[in-house]
Amino acid sequence: MSFKEDEARRIIDAASERGIYLRVIGGLAIKMHCPSADAPTLVREYADIDYVGYHKQSRGIRRLFEDLGYVPNRRFNALQGRTRLMYFHPEEECDVDVFLDVFDMCHKLSFVGRLHLDDYTIPLPEMLLTKLQVVKMNEKDLKDIFTILSDLELGSPGEEGVIDQEYILDLCCNDWGWYRTLTDSVDKCIEMAPNYLQEPRRGAVVGKLQRLRRQMEDRPKSLRWQMRARVGEKVRWYKLPDEIDKPKDKTEG
Repeated sequence: MSFKEDEARRIIDAASERGIYLRVIGGLAIKMHCPSADAPTLVREYADIDYVGYHKQSRGIRRLFEDLGYVPNRRFNALQGRTRLMYFHPEEECDVDVFLDVFDMCHKLSFVGRLHLDDYTIPLPEMLLTKLQVVKMNEKDLKDIFTILSDLELGSPGEEGVIDQEYILDLCCNDWGWYRTLTDSVDKCIEMAPNYLQEPRRGAVVGKLQRLRRQMEDRPKSLRWQMRARVGEKVRWYKLPDEIDKPKDKTEG
C-alpha cells in the first residue's frame, strides 16, 4: 500500500474519531476499491490526495488537518473556503484538496447527505461520474474509468459493491448538460477501450458502457431536460478546468 493510500486512511480514521465526514475522491478512491488499478495498462501515478467533506463541518476539518501537521494555503482557504480547502504535507510531496459539499469541475456534483455510504471513499456512482463528467478526457481519466468498470458491476440501489446505475440515470434524465457530456464520454471510452484493455476484459467493460448508453437514451426525460435540449449546443453546458480557481503554488499566502 502506498504512502498516499495509507495517509488517506489515517486521516479519515482521525476524522471519524471526531465525528467528521471525509471521503477520498478521484483516482486514488478508485484504486482503493479496484485491484485492476495495478494492471500494467491501467497503472498510473496519484499526485495528490483529494477529499470531499461537508461545509457544516469545515471548522473541524481545518482544525483536523492542522493538528495532523498539514500546512494550510491560507490565502486560498480565505478566498475559497466556502467550497474548497487546500493543504500540503511539510515533508512528503503531497498536496491535499478538500471539496466541501460539491465537486465543481466540468459539472457540479453534490455530495450532501451521501458521504455515509462508504467508509473511505465517495459512493461508487459518484466515483464513476467524476470521471465521465470530464469533457476533455486525458489518459488518467480513461484509465480510471476502465479500472472501475473492470472490477465493479452496474446494478440496482442497495447492492453492496455495485455501482448504482439508477443514480447515474436519474441525473442524466433530469439534466441535459450532464446527459450531453456523459453520452459523449461513454462513446469516447468505447472507442478507446482497445488501446487499454485485452479480451475478455475489454468485451465486459465495453458491454457495460453500451448498456449504460442505451439506458441513458431510453429513460424518459424530465420537462426541465426537454426545455434545455431545445437550446442545445448554442449555449455551452460545461466548464473547463482552467476556468476554475486554483492556486499556482503551495505558499501560505
